[in-house]
Amino acid sequence: MLMPEIDALLGLSFCMYFFDNKQHKLPHLHVKYGGYELIIAIESGECLEGYLPNKQRKRAENNIAEHREQLMHMWQKAVKGENPGKLGDIC
Repeated sequence: MLMPEIDALLGLSFCMYFFDNKQHKLPHLHVKYGGYELIIAIESGECLEGYLPNKQRKRAENNIAEHREQLMHMWQKAVKGENPGKLGDIC
């Protein structure tokens, strides 16, 4: 399964797998920091699985909330196997 990085912020890497709607069923992102990974729902900001240190988790949640509409558009592309592009690209 391909997982392009769609954004990077202060050591955080935001990734979205292609065709990734089977396990969690909700639109979500994989956020990596060092050896940690947290899966966060795009619409609710809920932490679905994994762990990030508190400071990085809050930073990731804020970034997702700030870009929620574009992330949902990107999710629709990714689950169809299309490259979602990078956060900040014009859709």
